[in-house]
Parts: sequence; C-alpha cells; structure tokens
Amino acid sequence: MTHRKPIYLLDATATIILAKVGKLHLVSDVSEAYITEEVRSETVERGSHPDSLVIRDQVDSGGLRVYDIRDRARVDILLRHAEIHRGEAETLAAARELDGTAVVDEKEARMIARIYGIRTAPGTLFLLFQLLSLGKMNVDEADETLSSLVAAGLYLDPKTLLRAQEKLNEHRTDKRR
Repeated sequence: MTHRKPIYLLDATATIILAKVGKLHLVSDVSEAYITEEVRSETVERGSHPDSLVIRDQVDSGGLRVYDIRDRARVDILLRHAEIHRGEAETLAAARELDGTAVVDEKEARMIARIYGIRTAPGTLFLLFQLLSLGKMNVDEADETLSSLVAAGLYLDPKTLLRAQEKLNEHRTDKRR
C-alpha cells in the first residue's frame, strides 16, 4: 500500500519565513506543498527581497506548486470576514478544494476556517515540528531553526515560544532514553 504525502497549502507568512531561513525546500520532502496564485503574487511578484528568489526557485523546480482556485465564490464568502485577507482566503479555499490542510500562522484565519470545516495547522511551527518528527532535521537543527525563524521576523507570543522550546526539550529527552 502506497502512502501519499499530505497536501499542505502554505500561506504567505509560512512561505516567506521558511524561505528567509533556508528551509522552504524541506517542506516538499514531507508533503505535496502548494501556494495559491495570490500567495505567489504576494511573495514573488510583489516581493523584492532575496527570499522572493528562493520562493520563485521552489515554484520553478516544482517543489512548491501553484494552485489556481476553482471556486471563486468560496473566496468571496471567506473575504466577508474582515480578519483575513485575500491570500489567506485563497489558502483556505484551496485546502477545501484539494482536501488538504491550510498551514496558516494567523489564529483568526484558523478560527474562520473552523467555521467552514476547513482543516488547518498552526503555521510555521507546525511545519518545523513535522520536519523534526519525520527526520528531516534533528533536535539541535530544529532548535537553531526556531531561533532563526524568530530572528527573521516570525512573531510568536511568549507563551507559544516557551511551549515550542519545551517541546524541543521533550524531543531531546526522548532521544536520550
């Protein structure tokens, strides 16, 4: 029996921040990774920073696929919620269409997704711990990556950052046993 990789739809935050720290390429090792056309536009076309080139390279190589939304009405419905913008709305709609998981950092977008029965995961940290649990990085690399993510601009409230560090320490302890 062949296991298919999970389908992850990345929002702009996860895409940009993973590109900034040089880890975006790993996401396609553990998933079928997609961004929507709006997220591509936000991160590549309107982006003028070095990570734009990293993202473009991932798209060009097929490591990150661009998905074009079929049901524009669903996007419009999601956009009625002032808490989210077009990129997040498209990411959520694409997750529904592809029967995938929307990887979004913004808590408000995940709450709205829940209303519509769309699967979500808590963004960049979710991907970091997926990479760790699937052996794409060890605990020390994950710890270093967490520090790099925060230094690169990923906002984590103190409680979330502490929980992430505790979870990494649990992985260290488990490895020693």
